[in-house]
Amino acid sequence: MSLKVFITGIGGFIGSHLSEFLARKGCEVWGSYFRPTNDMSVPTRYAKGLFNIDVRQRSHLEEALQQVRPHVIYHLAAQSYPMVSYKEPEFTVESNVMGTLNVFESMLHLGLKDTRVLLASSTAAYGFIDPSEAPVTEDQPFRPAHVYGMSKAAQDLLAVTYGNAHSLDIIRLRIGNCVGRRRRGEVVSDFTRRRAQIDLDIIPPEFHVGNLHTKRAFLDVRDAVEGFWALQEKGRGGEAYNISGSDVVSMQQLLDIVLEGCEKDVNVVRDPALVRAVDELIYWNDLSKIKKDTGWKPCHVLSDTVNDMVEWWREELKKSEKEGGNQI
Repeated sequence: MSLKVFITGIGGFIGSHLSEFLARKGCEVWGSYFRPTNDMSVPTRYAKGLFNIDVRQRSHLEEALQQVRPHVIYHLAAQSYPMVSYKEPEFTVESNVMGTLNVFESMLHLGLKDTRVLLASSTAAYGFIDPSEAPVTEDQPFRPAHVYGMSKAAQDLLAVTYGNAHSLDIIRLRIGNCVGRRRRGEVVSDFTRRRAQIDLDIIPPEFHVGNLHTKRAFLDVRDAVEGFWALQEKGRGGEAYNISGSDVVSMQQLLDIVLEGCEKDVNVVRDPALVRAVDELIYWNDLSKIKKDTGWKPCHVLSDTVNDMVEWWREELKKSEKEGGNQI
């Protein structure tokens, strides 16, 4: 019998990649989506069944889990954008915290105590990290910088609570900045989209940027899903694992990588409007624990990921122009 896997948030960036990956591994994939941020054609192709569910509605979620009774749940459903959490704090907390609570309560009500849960927490839960503390281990205290980070810290703590109180088998994935094809709404996606627009003469060769001193370790989504699988197979229940890129780069270094090979003479302009009022100086995680327990480590070099994303954006922009010229 195939392993039955249920992915909440299957319509998101990571969810769509994970649906394809798990199906190719021979799993029977099911999932739920609400306000999908990615093209649903990928999960539609690879999932046996999909449910349009807002995880804030426990009864709907419970009905889907009762129908599937999965062996593994990947809980990815969330409001996943820090900037959106400033504008929609209530929706962020309801989706991320109450949605997680509803997953755990549904499992208890349905008797799914043998189901393994891989919870998508985030390194945003760590929040403000002094550079002297980096790279941080899983013992790093939470000091979230925004409502999104707070909601991820709350998800993480809920997992500890339900694991201890009810013996649920939950692994917390503290995911770093995850990027790749189909990613939208974050810095690598924004930089590579604009590089593609410049290459195609859609916009002038000018780059408006914010703070270029902050540092991040970027994780290719292809490495991410391999890491998820490794933790599904070998991770220890009740534990938290950092899963992110291994090498940290400044936004200036990222920009240099994005513009490398560009045939245009690009003018870089610092735009105060793009500078966040509050910004974490560094996100850089120690990966010793996941390497020790599973043997996983990221393999993709950032320059290769960036080039792949630029090419994807070129394809998307050309397709958009062909279909009516609406700019993406």
